[in-house]
Amino acid sequence: MLRFSSKGLQTITKSRLIGCMSPKFSVPLATMRWQSNNSHVISSSDNVSESLSDEKVDEWLEAIKSLKVEFSEQDFLPETSLAPPGQSRVDMSQEISAMESKFEPSPEQIEEVERLKTVPLPERRDPVVEHVVNMIMRHGKKQRAEKILSRALYLVFCQIRQDPVEVLKKSLDDLAPLMVVKTFNTGVAKAAVIPVPLNHRQRNRIAWKWIVEGADKRVSCDFSVRLGEELVAVYRGKSTGFDKRDQMHRTAIAHRAYIKLK
Repeated sequence: MLRFSSKGLQTITKSRLIGCMSPKFSVPLATMRWQSNNSHVISSSDNVSESLSDEKVDEWLEAIKSLKVEFSEQDFLPETSLAPPGQSRVDMSQEISAMESKFEPSPEQIEEVERLKTVPLPERRDPVVEHVVNMIMRHGKKQRAEKILSRALYLVFCQIRQDPVEVLKKSLDDLAPLMVVKTFNTGVAKAAVIPVPLNHRQRNRIAWKWIVEGADKRVSCDFSVRLGEELVAVYRGKSTGFDKRDQMHRTAIAHRAYIKLK
């Protein structure tokens, strides 16, 4: 259906009136566009009619009649009604249930399932890694702290070729002191210097403090590179933090007489 605006109709009527008055008048642009569009529609319809033969039309009509009969006899089921061409109409739900009922695991699969039952599920977030990230974090920028630690652990993996998280845990555990020395007022002239044991998080905090102090003495301008090099040094037992740990243990042993056992 052709649609013309009010402006187009006015130009066409004006052109017709002027054309009657002057024989040398040229054809308006709107009529030329309409003729070109009309010729395009006619040519496309001719191509469609030529491409569809009588046999194809009869085939389409037969398919439509069979679908009408099928939909009138039973409910519409996409699994059975709309099957791809060249495939038989099979109910997929019945096929899946049949496959599930016929499935029998092999002895290798059964053995693997029994072996995996004893393997514990890994934790989603490692508590040691989370603690280290929180100690690196400044001004609430946790994503930046995670990026620094991940780059440092990647450098550790490139040098040692082992699990970097396990290397981090072993480094912290080797470097961390077992106790610290605290001074308590006794109410007399001499204060008591008493060794105090540390829990796991306190030990990791002191060890991480020494790792950061050792990393700050290194040459690289990138903190993650310095941190990775220091972790490798701690893992190999070549860090300066071991001297601080030994000195703290010597002081605690020297003042072990002040320990009060309950």
